[in-house]
Amino acid sequence: MTSTPEPSTEYVSQLSDVSWPKDAVFIVDEALPADVVGDLQAEIIYVEAGERLKSLGRVEELAAEVLDIRSTRPLTLVAVGGGSVGDAIGFLASILWRGVGLWHVPTTLLAMVDSAHGGKTAVNLGGRKNQLGTFYPAHKVILCESILRQLPLALREEGLVELLKALWLGAPEALPYFDTPSRYAPILIGDVRDHRAVWQDLLDQSIAVKADVVAKDPRETGGLRRILNLGHTAGHGLEALYGLPHGRAIAWGMAACAILSAEVADLTFEDASRLLRHLEPLLTPLPEFPSALDKEAFIACLQKDKKQKDGQLISILLDAPGVPIQTTDISPERWWEATRHAFELWQTHSLTISPGLALVSNPIDLPPDKSQANRAAVIAHLRPAVTDVILPQTTPPTDITDLRLALRRLGNASDHESVAISTGNGGTVGRFLMAVAATRPGITHLTLSPGLQKRPHDPLLDALRRGGATIEPEHGGFQIQGWKHFPSSFQVDGKDSSQFASALALLAATGNTFTLDVDGPLVSRPYFDLTLKLLASAGITGEEITAKTSGRQKFHFSPTTHFYNPTLLEIPSDTSSAVVWHALAALFDTFDPPAFPDLDHPDSHFAAIASELAQSQAITVNLADAPDLAPVLAALATQLPTRLLITDAAHLRHKETDRISEVAQSFEEVGVQIETRPDGLLIPSGIQTATEGALFDPREDHRLVMAALILACGTTGIKVRDALCVAKSYPDFWRHARLIGFEVTSEVESFRVSRRPNPGNR
Repeated sequence: MTSTPEPSTEYVSQLSDVSWPKDAVFIVDEALPADVVGDLQAEIIYVEAGERLKSLGRVEELAAEVLDIRSTRPLTLVAVGGGSVGDAIGFLASILWRGVGLWHVPTTLLAMVDSAHGGKTAVNLGGRKNQLGTFYPAHKVILCESILRQLPLALREEGLVELLKALWLGAPEALPYFDTPSRYAPILIGDVRDHRAVWQDLLDQSIAVKADVVAKDPRETGGLRRILNLGHTAGHGLEALYGLPHGRAIAWGMAACAILSAEVADLTFEDASRLLRHLEPLLTPLPEFPSALDKEAFIACLQKDKKQKDGQLISILLDAPGVPIQTTDISPERWWEATRHAFELWQTHSLTISPGLALVSNPIDLPPDKSQANRAAVIAHLRPAVTDVILPQTTPPTDITDLRLALRRLGNASDHESVAISTGNGGTVGRFLMAVAATRPGITHLTLSPGLQKRPHDPLLDALRRGGATIEPEHGGFQIQGWKHFPSSFQVDGKDSSQFASALALLAATGNTFTLDVDGPLVSRPYFDLTLKLLASAGITGEEITAKTSGRQKFHFSPTTHFYNPTLLEIPSDTSSAVVWHALAALFDTFDPPAFPDLDHPDSHFAAIASELAQSQAITVNLADAPDLAPVLAALATQLPTRLLITDAAHLRHKETDRISEVAQSFEEVGVQIETRPDGLLIPSGIQTATEGALFDPREDHRLVMAALILACGTTGIKVRDALCVAKSYPDFWRHARLIGFEVTSEVESFRVSRRPNPGNR
């Protein structure tokens, strides 16, 4: 059998530079920027990209639309879009008149590197992906610099996963581009125009790897083409399990491959660690990973993998960079353990951070507001009417994904079924789940993280017990069995955390009427008011029926007529996450921070505080309503000559850590001295510089990680231990730090594959 010719590839600066076929019919992703489409200057059929496009019914509709434009030969279909557009239009081109001309204009880096090449087309059949397809190579592939340059950071990163995969498979000579931050950073975040030669070299080499494999095994009959699935074994399991974007899932699959290749193949531990460091900027958190329930689902997915030989899973590993191998010796269980090991290395590794000479104002898409998102998730879970929660299209914090996963498991169980769930590291998540579990007749086994176990929960647990719930401590958490009849009232102490009162107030989403007595002053009152606001949006009134005094507040909750109607809760971006960027703006004139999404949020006052801090000799700041500002504000004060006194923040002692003590200790460990007060912190006057290369320990506190970025500004670099704990509220934090000019690199020793004792059978 002759090999299938690979299409010619043409590089252009913009689409207007292309000499298009006179018989072209353009089929274009309707979501593309207007300037991309404007360059085509042709009659266009617009399509909605995605899995719906890859159906026989939609292909039939498209065929009719094409024939309405051009009903005789010659005919060339030009597919302008990502993978789904290329798949569907490639399939249509292969069957229309038994084959017409086909050009691909891939508009994602993933498609530029992978799906536009190789000739595979596919559509779905019912709920089964890629069941119908053909081998039909495009006649030409157009790679456009202006399209690549405009890609959102997330799409560039997904494509880089596929590009790295190709280089590790067959072009190891290109890997040095990713070995040092000075070479990797321009690829990761730089302007494509400024690094045109590098990009063309990387694209040439990665495409050549696939072309070579396809030429040797054009129709997947020889088995060689299976090596292109490097990273896909575990990756597909994670994609199915968590709904991850394809590139993100494959990145984790490649990380697991690095572990296994060092343990059971001939890849050296140094090269395995090198691969992990190449992947590090492209990895994102996995929800509540690992758990026993997820392990079962992951293994079941791998057992159904289509890459089988005599009933055995075919795994792709590496003996060396550029030397892939195939083996049937790796069990699904072993893939799970390798993925878990890779995740643990990534989650706990340290980073070295140092600022550039001048920060730049690249766009920063803030994460969803986890305070609102988590309240909305509980409302949607408890509310009997349809409740849709819409989040911004950015990586959600692990607090959000952990809570959603736990609520989904509760929702999938019957009322009387025993269910095991985990809180992750989130205090809000844990407390909200305690209250939700108390509404279930069945038993809920609630596991808390070690850090969360140390935090106070008794006021909430006592309130739930008085309501009729049975709550017993068990190893690592609590066993909770809900009440038989919904309580008519709750009483809770509000002086340590407003989360206790919010957790109880959210139970109004069940539609039950009750009163809530809050003893003592209610700290962080704006966060409780936020709970009332979201409940009101869902058709639930929370009327305060006593005057706001220091002794007690009483609220009456009841549903309105709107409660029984479908509703939409749209969550804004997170105001608190903007704080660290505004702190940087106070230090760097070249940097313009993202706007605060909610000017009514107490943390939005930070800009005014920072301005006063920069212009005064001494200021006092009351953080009764905005305690989360303390770590970043303290760090900013050390970089300015001003004396700062933070007061009325005693409730900081009940956060992820005793945040008052831990801020002072973490700062002291890098040579920065501040004083603790019973209700706050004192930062003395005078600029303090962290010790060069010192190790900052955030104590698994995401706000302290953000403070570390500010402390690094006066240095040539400091190290941050467990730097990824920031994912609790801001998973893209380090990506965005790189984007504005910080150098962020993995500490080699903390992100290194090493031989584990008794790794077990393959």
